[in-house]
Amino acid sequence: MLGTLKTLFKKEETITVSEPEIYDPLSNAHPNPNFLTNNHKIRQLLKDIEEASPLCTINFESTDENFSSSILDVQLENALIIIDELIPSHGNHLITKEHSVKLSTLHKGINLAFKLEIIDTGSSRGIAYYKTTIPEKIYYPQRRSSPRIQITSLNIPFSGMSQRTQSSIGGLVFDLSRSGVGISSPNNIVRLQRGDLLKNCTIMLDKQVISFDLIVRFIKTPNQGIKNTLVGGYFENINSKGKNKIERFVATIEREEIRNKKEQAYITATLD
Repeated sequence: MLGTLKTLFKKEETITVSEPEIYDPLSNAHPNPNFLTNNHKIRQLLKDIEEASPLCTINFESTDENFSSSILDVQLENALIIIDELIPSHGNHLITKEHSVKLSTLHKGINLAFKLEIIDTGSSRGIAYYKTTIPEKIYYPQRRSSPRIQITSLNIPFSGMSQRTQSSIGGLVFDLSRSGVGISSPNNIVRLQRGDLLKNCTIMLDKQVISFDLIVRFIKTPNQGIKNTLVGGYFENINSKGKNKIERFVATIEREEIRNKKEQAYITATLD
């Protein structure tokens, strides 16, 4: 469906939870060497993020609440980024009022963040999307300070069924956050569409089965960069026990990353 959505955008033209570093990328008070400002490198990085399809965190200046979204398309020829609607849904009301957001995500083990100016709103199959201009700078500390704990290495199994097609879907978890999950499936799920509901989904964390439904938000079919079909979405109808388990699991990963960063910083300081 993501490919169909990109085709739709082109016709209109001729149209994953990680916090950023402590430094605030919205602040212009002091220049920071961790900012990426080269236009070519910015565009390449954005295309890489689009290809990886991580879940992204959206923040507003007016609230401390976190919202989830994803990058649907990066249109280099028009210098535009297309981002998905926000979860929880009241974030979509905020975005139409404030027109400016901070997007942060984790890419190849590196926390990055940048500011986006919303210039247009559209919808596809009843799902909102937002057009933004490609940023002039990205906060991107490019030296990996600690190895990322790869979800793929844990071989967490996933299973579910499409409510629309009644076809079963299986695979492994490659991306997990408090609000959603991404899976890698060896099957080419060509009939799955953005907005579909996957029912009776399960994953297993520490020998505990977590059950939920999943609202599909992106689909990437196999190409030169990926061997399997990637499907990502947001949790629906998940009970409090399962939600708490996922939150504890994600928090454990985050604490491990922080611990590794501190250890690496100590080693670096010792060597210097």
